[in-house]
Amino acid sequence: MNFKEIAKRAETGPLMEGNDFLMQRVAANVLALKKEYDVKWDGKTLVNLDDSLADRCWEAGKELVLRSGLFSMNSRRVIQFTKDEIEDTLNNLPGNLNMGEGKEFTTVYHRDVEDPRPPFVMSGPFNADTHEDMFIKLNEAFAQERIIDSLFLPGYLKELDGLMIRPNSGLSSRAAVLYGEWAREAVRRAGRPGMAIIGHSVMALNEIACTNEAFGLRKTDPRAMVLLSELQVDDVTMGRMGYYLAYGAPIYMAHTPLVGGYGGGPDGTAIIAVASFIASIMLNSEICHIGPQHIKYKTQTNNHSLFLGSLANQAANRNSKIITTTSHTTAGRAGSDQYAYEFAALELAAVTGGSNISGPRPAEPLGFNNVSPLMGRLFAEVGHAAAKLSREQAAGIVEKLFEKYKDTMTLETAPKGLPFEQLYDTGKLVPTTEHKACYDRVKEELAHLGVPFAY
Repeated sequence: MNFKEIAKRAETGPLMEGNDFLMQRVAANVLALKKEYDVKWDGKTLVNLDDSLADRCWEAGKELVLRSGLFSMNSRRVIQFTKDEIEDTLNNLPGNLNMGEGKEFTTVYHRDVEDPRPPFVMSGPFNADTHEDMFIKLNEAFAQERIIDSLFLPGYLKELDGLMIRPNSGLSSRAAVLYGEWAREAVRRAGRPGMAIIGHSVMALNEIACTNEAFGLRKTDPRAMVLLSELQVDDVTMGRMGYYLAYGAPIYMAHTPLVGGYGGGPDGTAIIAVASFIASIMLNSEICHIGPQHIKYKTQTNNHSLFLGSLANQAANRNSKIITTTSHTTAGRAGSDQYAYEFAALELAAVTGGSNISGPRPAEPLGFNNVSPLMGRLFAEVGHAAAKLSREQAAGIVEKLFEKYKDTMTLETAPKGLPFEQLYDTGKLVPTTEHKACYDRVKEELAHLGVPFAY
């Protein structure tokens, strides 16, 4: 759909207050659609095995977009779509997207449910608070893992030159320039100068300053946007999108439907997730990211989120050519065994449902640089292995993994982990002996549970 028309409707659509939109257009319709389409979770299943349920969820989500529209938060207008506009957009999806340059030119594809092709792996600091002294080293360590297809959200610079960065300030613009320069330098140092970088430097219009074909983010690097919960968009996202669409950069749109919010349980929230997938492509997104978030746990690996991620992905991937990807936000932190148990469980649920993969990261990092490139490698390896499994095979492994961390899946009880500089020799950019032992131990344990690694 033409962005010009989207921008126009954001100024001329029906006027509403935000709370009225969420209660009257989202929550009330989700409640009705759950009954109308019989979308129901049994309270136990972690990986959906019911194709009919996935198809009903898709139809319910498509109907929700028609009934609710998309709320423009700043203008307080509802951006509405017609059934023909939605169908036309869905029918004309290409199902693939090229990114990167030179030897690192690559393609991300729509995947079907139980697709045997490996998922496209997007991994990196995933917007973890990243100290300026470690920014290049941390991203280089991710980029040197050849199994990772694109560098993902290179890190969030909260401080620069000893000062806290204030949004929309001159310092924020300078940080955006350095974000682009340093991310590009990191992939160069890793010997992958054309590697695609999926990024946004700050959640403000100053973020545009990271763009530079010579030394920053390029036209071949997707730009990450956020659809706010639930089915809402703000002026910053619309402004950035208007620029990047004109510039020619691919759009990566994330949405984080909240279990326990306006959709209720994971079944109603799955309907919102499907609606969010569709709303994202109406906004010209080419890669659509679901973060199956829980309002209480603040993670994406609890039992509710596992089912949500499984069902919503299957609904979208059985019924459209949307390129989906799932983020992996855990309670456990990098450096702990639980970190891997959690992201592996969600990967098995999502990849068998047709999703590509983005992540991982802890939901509550403790300080700067609280991620691990070695765990990025394991994340990719689990994703590739998951593509060899059926949903039924994956379901049994997911249940065993969930048993391992279900009693410590709150942020307070989960292991604290360690930052990058304690997990790696930052001079040689190799993991410490202890961290490599953690990787080996967990990988062997996952293999014992039935994850079919290629080794």
